[in-house]
Amino acid sequence: MAFSQSLKRGQAPATCNFCEEETKIKWKCINCDVLMCDKCKDKIHSKLKNSKDHNVIDIKEVGIHRGELDFSDLKCMEHTGQSAVMFCTSCDRLVCTSCISKFHNGHGLVEIAEGCKSKVEKIKNEQTKAKEKIMELTREIGTISLVDMKDSERYKDLIIKIDAQNIEIKRLSDKHAEKLKSELKKKWTDFQEEKISKAQKTVDNLTKLSSNAEDIIQSNNAEKIFIECEKLSTAVSIAAIDPGTISFLPGQISPYNVGSLQVVSNAVNVRIVKQFQTDISSVLYLSLCPDNSLWISDQKVLQKVKPVEHKLTVESIFNIKVYGMAVTPTGDLLLASSESVLKQVSGKTRELTDSFYEVDPLVYTAVHLTRDGKVIVGIKSRGKAWPVTGRRAIIVMNQKGEHETIYELDKNNIRIFTYVESITSTDNGNICVVDKLSEDFRGRVVVLNRDGDILQIYTGHHEINNEKKPFKPVKIVTTPSDNIIVTELSIYIFHILNNCGHLITHYNMGDLGVVMPFSLCFTRTAGQLYIGCTRGKGSVEKSKLYEVHISGC
Repeated sequence: MAFSQSLKRGQAPATCNFCEEETKIKWKCINCDVLMCDKCKDKIHSKLKNSKDHNVIDIKEVGIHRGELDFSDLKCMEHTGQSAVMFCTSCDRLVCTSCISKFHNGHGLVEIAEGCKSKVEKIKNEQTKAKEKIMELTREIGTISLVDMKDSERYKDLIIKIDAQNIEIKRLSDKHAEKLKSELKKKWTDFQEEKISKAQKTVDNLTKLSSNAEDIIQSNNAEKIFIECEKLSTAVSIAAIDPGTISFLPGQISPYNVGSLQVVSNAVNVRIVKQFQTDISSVLYLSLCPDNSLWISDQKVLQKVKPVEHKLTVESIFNIKVYGMAVTPTGDLLLASSESVLKQVSGKTRELTDSFYEVDPLVYTAVHLTRDGKVIVGIKSRGKAWPVTGRRAIIVMNQKGEHETIYELDKNNIRIFTYVESITSTDNGNICVVDKLSEDFRGRVVVLNRDGDILQIYTGHHEINNEKKPFKPVKIVTTPSDNIIVTELSIYIFHILNNCGHLITHYNMGDLGVVMPFSLCFTRTAGQLYIGCTRGKGSVEKSKLYEVHISGC
């Protein structure tokens, strides 16, 4: 026996497939494909042959329940061509036999059907949350009234701020113009005196050589004639007054100078998922591997660790200086180690070798890998970092190690960077750099576009940073929604910027008990972030590592 009754919008209410009268449908038999009321389920369906083996479900589950699911076509995401055979509850992912032997041995492995069941339950829970959120947002929409923008206090406040910025720019422009005029007076005098001095020296030299010319000719000394002739000829050919002059190179007004309008949200939510204890002094550098293990370093010791439950299992240790690191899609680790060649640790063999990324005679200060496989490095000339001497720049290299672009000087030939501490990049092609300005870590965030133009320089938040508490940025990372998070030395604040470097909001991690956050890296799970911490001066405690869920940025 088989019945079918479609449920479509616009049709009359469905009736029980047995009595064809009752419209209060409560059950569906998956085997018979019938809809039933309570009465017919007990009096008719229960008397059918083998009905005790049939799968009868609540009508509310129709659309979710699909009978026996076929798991045979599920493929492993890590190993192409291999079928998934189990579900790892520790890593929340399907795994094949290769995955189990290499990465998931000892993890919580269950049958795929059980894993699927847990996912169905999660969908139901999220569906309930979604309905609650819909009700909450609907109520909130009802409280929003469309106010004429000129009557809005927020609008008036923004106009005041724009006008205030305009006045401030004019004041600073006038001040800078007077400074340029003062510099011009001195440069003009010095320039003229230097030009006269050089010209007089040329005249004196030509006079001397010319006065000796007749004596040389009459000397009958062939060797002297050849030598002195060359000297006089060279002196005459280069004798000229330098035509150089003082020029004024006008700047350009841009959103970097004036500001810009952004629609921002301050609703950042963070919750701690897991907390780990490391056995190194500080997690100054942090990178995620494709197998969900992590590389961590306190600048002297490099470790590969695997988060398992709430513990870290140390898989590899290297004693090596680290000034930056990034993991390639194949799992290899690139290390900036204050040398001219990036070091490389193989993701398969863990062998430490030199890579083909080199900047000789310069040395590295930072390294970043973009989403399209480009390697961006911070570089400087050899020698001490302070005082600032030689070259300071960033270089973009392709996957062959070829140098594609160097960002070093702005359009007025002025040095852009002082010391490149940390680098990230955004989906719109901007490069964001933590630029350390002094040995005590005072710094700024510089945002460049693809053409090397400075889009924005962020120097901290006025509510947090001042002369007594200057902005000391240390690490920078791009969020999945293409915003930027910047950590600051010795305080617990996250500065959250958009992908052009404008402040969205800030968040105090100390409110969650996360002390001295330093290094950052996002996982492949949306909104999951690892935070490596440092420790206070004089502390002998080992540092902590946190896994948190962050939303709203």
